[in-house]
Amino acid sequence: MSLAETMKKSDIPGVLYDAEVVHAILPQKFPFAFVDEILEINEGDAENPPSLVGRMHVTGEQDFFKGHFPGNPVMPGVIQIESMAQAATLLTMIAMEDKTKDKRPAFMGVEKCRFRKPVIPPTDIVLKVKLTDLRMARRGIFKYAGEVYIGEELVAEAEFSAAMV
Repeated sequence: MSLAETMKKSDIPGVLYDAEVVHAILPQKFPFAFVDEILEINEGDAENPPSLVGRMHVTGEQDFFKGHFPGNPVMPGVIQIESMAQAATLLTMIAMEDKTKDKRPAFMGVEKCRFRKPVIPPTDIVLKVKLTDLRMARRGIFKYAGEVYIGEELVAEAEFSAAMV
């Protein structure tokens, strides 16, 4: 039975998998887990690459806000990138389970990263990620495109890569 077949679906409207399921799968743990829910997942086919839509609740209570910046909290760009990477990890662990079983992600690089608007709590960010090069995945290297949204507004985007080790 595949991981996707064993994951308990959420009772929350609009949420496919809730925090309990996400945090059980995600290798990163509190306080460094930055995806709270999976809203959609497409395991991919010959015409469409695997993709995932996740969400993080940016409450302002996360530890990194204590110093970034006191009295004027702004979500660090590096945490936005990490959030996209964690959503990509979930995508890969679910959609490519045969290549990731008993492995953890090793971040390799970031390219074409742009921050378009600050993320100021409290808000929810929506994380959209997709695998972009399935040929490399055969060799254990995963390339992704990721976007961060607040509502319909794009606030950050990047291309990045990881290996499962």
